[in-house]
Amino acid sequence: MGRRLLLTLFATLAAVLPSSILIASQPAFAAGNANFVGRWAISGGYLGITVKSENRATGACAGVTASPQYHMIGCRVKGNKYVFTITLGKGYRSHNSGTISGNTITGSFKDTNGTVAQYTGTR
Repeated sequence: MGRRLLLTLFATLAAVLPSSILIASQPAFAAGNANFVGRWAISGGYLGITVKSENRATGACAGVTASPQYHMIGCRVKGNKYVFTITLGKGYRSHNSGTISGNTITGSFKDTNGTVAQYTGTR
């Protein structure tokens, strides 16, 4: 009877252990930051952006706008969420945030002129 119980225990562990390892390892993959690098065309006639680099571990990113007068600063990705600010001179700021889903972004901004708008973008 003891040997039969031991064999049952080993069989149960052999069946359960691989799935528990798989479940435990999934958050490690899900914890990474989404890829934000690329040229993004933005809906509504808004300025496009190009994210030139992203540190996938820290989420720090850098990019440019479609117009050299405007600058992209404070770019950050956390999971599938992004934030960045577009500036023009010392007075204008457009604070952007949104979600990355493959080759699509869905976001919004609020600027120093009081404009609040939503947009989508494609890479």
